[in-house]
Amino acid sequence: MINRIMKSGGKKAYLKDLERLDYALVSDEICTVTNVNYSNDDLLEHTLDVFFCSDGVKRPILIDIHGGGFISHDKKVDNVFCNVMAQKGFVTFALNYRLAYPKNTVFDQLVDVRNAIVWIRDHAASYNADVNAIYIVGHSSGAVLAVAEAMASKSYSGLILDCGLMHFHKKSIAYWGMRNMVFPKNYKKDARYQNLIFEQNPDIKSLPKLALITNSSDELKDMTYYFDELLRKNNIEHRLFDEGSQGHMGIIFNPEPNLIDSVCDYIRK
Repeated sequence: MINRIMKSGGKKAYLKDLERLDYALVSDEICTVTNVNYSNDDLLEHTLDVFFCSDGVKRPILIDIHGGGFISHDKKVDNVFCNVMAQKGFVTFALNYRLAYPKNTVFDQLVDVRNAIVWIRDHAASYNADVNAIYIVGHSSGAVLAVAEAMASKSYSGLILDCGLMHFHKKSIAYWGMRNMVFPKNYKKDARYQNLIFEQNPDIKSLPKLALITNSSDELKDMTYYFDELLRKNNIEHRLFDEGSQGHMGIIFNPEPNLIDSVCDYIRK
C-alpha cells in the first residue's frame, strides 16, 4: 500500500514539476530531436532527446539523467535545462530510462544508461558531437546513476551532480522503504548494490572532475555535503556550488545564468 502511494505521489509531483518549468531562457536557435530510440524497441522509456546547434561546429557531449527518486519523472522535466546547456556549447542528450517499481530496479536503469551511451557514441557524428569529450549531469537520484556509470566506464571528462541523492543507503525507515521499492529482494548481498555505496567502492578514485550543486532550500543539501567530504577524503578534484534558494533540483526549473556559467567554466577548464 505504501509503495503504491509513493509511486502515485511521484506521478503527481512530476506533473507539478512540469508546470514549474520556466521557458523564458529557451532559445529557438537550438535544434531539438525528440524520442529517438536507443534500444531498437518501441519503449518510450528507451528514448532520448538531443539538443544541439546546427552550425557544423563539433562540440562536447553532455548526457543528462533526470531525477525522480528512481520511481518517477522523465526527460521532459529537464527540457529547459538541456536547451540552456546546448546554448552553453554542449550537444546535450536527455535520457529516459525504465522507472523502478513494480517491475524494474535501479540495476535495470544502469543498463539503460549504458545502452543509451553506447548509442550516443555510435551516432555522435550526426549531431557534430565530440566523443572525446563526454560529460554527465545527474539530478537527484540521477546523480547516483551518473556516478555509477562514470566509475564503471572511467572515460568521462567531468560530472555535474545536481542536488544528488548521494547517501540513499543511510539508515532510516524512509530510505529503507525506498530501497525496498527500487532494488530486488536480497539486494544487500548483491555486488551491484555494494558498488553503489560509493565510500566503499575503490573505483571512486577514478572519478573525473566534479561540480556539486545544491542551495539553501534543497532538502537533500546534507547529502551533497556528505559527498563533498567523501571526495575530499579521496583527493578527487571537485567544486561545491551552494548558491541561491531555488529548492531541490531548482536548476532545472530556472537555470540561473550566472550559476550555469560558473559550473560550465569550472567543469570544462
